[in-house]
Amino acid sequence: MTNYFRQLTLPWLIALSLMLLFTALWYHYESKIMQRAQVQQYTSSLQFSIRPLLTSKNPDLLKAQLNHLRYASVLPVGAIAVYSDSGRLISGTDKAALLPQFQPHHRQHEFHLWHEAGKLIAVQPMSSAASSGYEDVIAGQNDNYYIVVQLDAPGNYSVWLVPVLVVAMLGWAALLVMLSGIGRVSQRQQTDISLLVHKLSQLKQGQLNSRLDEDLVSELTPLKLALNELAGQQLNNRSRDDTEKNQLKQQITELTQSLASEKQQTAQLQRLYEQSKQKQQQQILQLRQLTQQQAVMPDNLLQQALHSQVMLAELTLATEPEPLTPLVLTEYVARQLPHYRNILAAQNLTLQLNEAAANAVYQLALPESLLTTLLTALLRLSSHSEGITELTLNMQLSVTGSAGSLLLSVTGNGDGLLASVRQQLVNPGLQSQHWQDSDSQIVTLITTKLNAVIEVQSLEGLGSTVSVRIPAADCQPVQVKRLNHLLLFDQQLARLTERKAALGSLVTHVAQSTDLAELQLKAKQYHYDAALIFLPAPTELAAWLELIQALKQNSKVFCYADPNCIQMWREALGVAITAEPFCLAELQQVETVDTVKLPRLLVVDDNPTNLAFIQMLLKQQPLELTTANCAQQALQLCTGQQFDVILLDIQLPDLHGTEVARQLRQMQEYQLTPILAFTAHALADEVASFKAAGMNDVIFKPLEVNKLQQILDWCSSAKTDNTGQ
Repeated sequence: MTNYFRQLTLPWLIALSLMLLFTALWYHYESKIMQRAQVQQYTSSLQFSIRPLLTSKNPDLLKAQLNHLRYASVLPVGAIAVYSDSGRLISGTDKAALLPQFQPHHRQHEFHLWHEAGKLIAVQPMSSAASSGYEDVIAGQNDNYYIVVQLDAPGNYSVWLVPVLVVAMLGWAALLVMLSGIGRVSQRQQTDISLLVHKLSQLKQGQLNSRLDEDLVSELTPLKLALNELAGQQLNNRSRDDTEKNQLKQQITELTQSLASEKQQTAQLQRLYEQSKQKQQQQILQLRQLTQQQAVMPDNLLQQALHSQVMLAELTLATEPEPLTPLVLTEYVARQLPHYRNILAAQNLTLQLNEAAANAVYQLALPESLLTTLLTALLRLSSHSEGITELTLNMQLSVTGSAGSLLLSVTGNGDGLLASVRQQLVNPGLQSQHWQDSDSQIVTLITTKLNAVIEVQSLEGLGSTVSVRIPAADCQPVQVKRLNHLLLFDQQLARLTERKAALGSLVTHVAQSTDLAELQLKAKQYHYDAALIFLPAPTELAAWLELIQALKQNSKVFCYADPNCIQMWREALGVAITAEPFCLAELQQVETVDTVKLPRLLVVDDNPTNLAFIQMLLKQQPLELTTANCAQQALQLCTGQQFDVILLDIQLPDLHGTEVARQLRQMQEYQLTPILAFTAHALADEVASFKAAGMNDVIFKPLEVNKLQQILDWCSSAKTDNTGQ
């Protein structure tokens, strides 16, 4: 681009010179045209000014007029003279003598202008008789005249010099601008070339940031593209080299780790071999001890010890992981419970079972064989304590989302665990050669396989608890059949609370009792799906017999008793009574009673506190509760539904309670329905008005627990009447 501008410099100067010459000639020509037009216009005006004076024949007056016109002209007039067509001077200005001798050779009819002796001479022909209406000023004559005007010729340079200078200045300014642009472009080229050289130097040195992103002049754009392409290729090559280096490093690292892992595996195999060898030696020593003591050991203990040795050997030699089995814990416990009870029966120990509500509604995946072996070992090692008579097996599944944990614990009374067993559970790596420690070794091995955690609590004289918490990663909910209402009895309040919590996943409403009289009352109120009775020490056998016979008519009855008194209960009641621990799976075989048989109670009160308190009191009772806060809502509910008992507030905001009772009695469906007045106080005449309106009884506020039975009695009697109908 710079060379292009430089090549245009000389043609531009030539064009500028030609332009100046043309401008000068043009302005010179234009000035002559304008000068001629001005002089012609001036001479024409002279004709009109002096034509009237030609008739006066007064030369002085004509001369004066000519002098006046000369001085008044804006043109540089030197002299003015009037000649006749014969060349005679008629009149002239003061300097008319300076005019050249005018002698027309022939008659002129047009304006003439020429240069003579540095002066301009203008000749304008005219006649004494003008076409503008003048009469002949000279009688009998028709003379023609010539006006001769001498003007100073202006300098030629004044006409064209200024335009030429203006054009020259503009041309030089354009040339300077062009030269300045050429300089800037040249400087930009030098800068871009220096940048290219710098980037090429970086590219040569192998630097990665050698790409050129700045804008360059158009001549250097191909070089920029080539440079960037080379830089991109270099970057790709460097990236490929770095990738290959990283891959080589990673391969070297993997090989190093593989070698280290193989070394660790070799060392681990060596340790496992040594441990296996030691365990085999321990098992041999334990078997020798059993062989030496078999003469004095009972057969059942010897059989258990040998079985423990076999399980320990199998666990020690097992290399493959046990397969996972989908388990619902309630079903699993029902299958394994006879086996666990037989383990303890040989030692005359009783077994209690506590299950969590989640055991019945979730399925988890665990190795079933390991779980069975673990529970067997836990029961056996806990049964070795001195003075023990009872073991309690707790299986508590807790689930959060899909993850959960299973807590297995065995609690026993007596003097606590043996010292060797406790040390083996707390320190799994501790070596033991006694045959009684084989169960604790089984527990530690299985907890290691299941990633479980062991906790041991043992105090002399206070018993012991061994807990194993097993993680369960995939817990899926399962559908179970729920009972509507169940009657639960147990004299031990703590155990009653635990059983009620465990039943929460299988039973909607649980009516609990710790007293025989209360149990008799609850049994009369409703027909339950099932009754779960944990019999106390044998007392009041006749009352118990009557109660059990009444319950059996409408409900499935489960009776459990202590083994020491189970025979007495069987003889007294004449029903099946079991000493086995109760498990939740037994309730899943019970057929539910239709919920239509539930008595339906409608409570009408405008006080939200009273309604909330009543709902809390009746929540666990065998009835269907509906509430209304005004008379209009109560009447609408009674129109669309059939209630067995209505507890009706007297002071309602929209209608008095007696009026509501009268309207209800007018309905065919509620002519015999018990309606109970609900009021804070009432005189004898008010009570009479309540009954006159159709109410059956009065319940005084505030509603207390002892008054609750009055409502339940009405519900029970109303349901019995309706059923009989």
